[in-house]
Amino acid sequence: MIFRRRGKGDPTAAIQEFWAWWATARPRAEKMIAGTPDDALVAEIGDRVSAVHPGLQWEFTAGADSAHLLVVTSAGDAGLRSLAERWRRAAPDADRTFGYASARQGDPGALDGAVLDIAGHRLDLGELRFGAVVDAEASVVHVTVWHPVFPGLPEEARLQVAFLSLDWVLGEDRVEIWIGAISTASEPGPELTGPDLTGPDLTGAGLAEVVDGMVPAEGEALWSTMAGSRKGKPLVALVQTPLKAARWPAYDLHIRIDVPYRSRDENGFPAEDAFPALYALEDRIDARVDGAVVVAHETSDGVRTTHLYAERPAAAAVLEPLLLDWPDGRIRLKVTPDPGWTAVSHLAR
Repeated sequence: MIFRRRGKGDPTAAIQEFWAWWATARPRAEKMIAGTPDDALVAEIGDRVSAVHPGLQWEFTAGADSAHLLVVTSAGDAGLRSLAERWRRAAPDADRTFGYASARQGDPGALDGAVLDIAGHRLDLGELRFGAVVDAEASVVHVTVWHPVFPGLPEEARLQVAFLSLDWVLGEDRVEIWIGAISTASEPGPELTGPDLTGPDLTGAGLAEVVDGMVPAEGEALWSTMAGSRKGKPLVALVQTPLKAARWPAYDLHIRIDVPYRSRDENGFPAEDAFPALYALEDRIDARVDGAVVVAHETSDGVRTTHLYAERPAAAAVLEPLLLDWPDGRIRLKVTPDPGWTAVSHLAR
């Protein structure tokens, strides 16, 4: 079940009110899921979710560790992902009956035995096959989707099937973070050639294994180097990849630190003698970061910029004493709400 309603209200208060209401409404939800119709409850949940934000969607689905899962999702809206996560963090502890999630969860076996009616055709989703192109540089998997019925479907319908099936198999966050380009194929089998490539012959479970292989161990960061220009000056950047807000869903506060350096080469990059002080400062920042993550560094024309995201303003306040008395000039720190991560969108591949 997927529903959307419109409403107004303060998100923080609305989240608290939702969970206070849920404590009394949960028995009705259990009865409804067991088969007792309750249109009033559906409307109430929709109104309560919309009071948090009208762009959020909600649904009940089967859980993995709990029998049922209540999901409130941003439905792909990056600007609302952190709000959905704040809703989840305020939830009661999961139990055998109910769990709670801020994004639709994936199930590698979700396509087996499932049927989808679309554009006048009935698709056995178990016949879907996927091709996977591993892009190690961008840390994503480009996916091609094929089904025997695709030759008779318009491209719009094919893509709809592709996107829906990926969400069902991988889950919203896995798709947002680790999937790159999505396309459809008209023929089965290995249509692609080259290293680390497979044609559209993977099952949903097989594709999930490929994507799982891209996910680093907890605490491990993947970094890539980029080059370009800013205001006509050469620029180099070191970026966590994939640079996607869904990897840190509650981190919606952008912290920008601009550090000037006087000793530079002919391209405006730090001269060799400037690096020890710059790296020492970054080490101190890393050591003091609490509730924040460093996602990128940019260096150009005498300034090294560090981009962090945090979930509370206190993370920036902790860093302020570290930025005093810099010998090469004033360090600038700017804190901006940025749930959609627009401040680093130019660095995302």
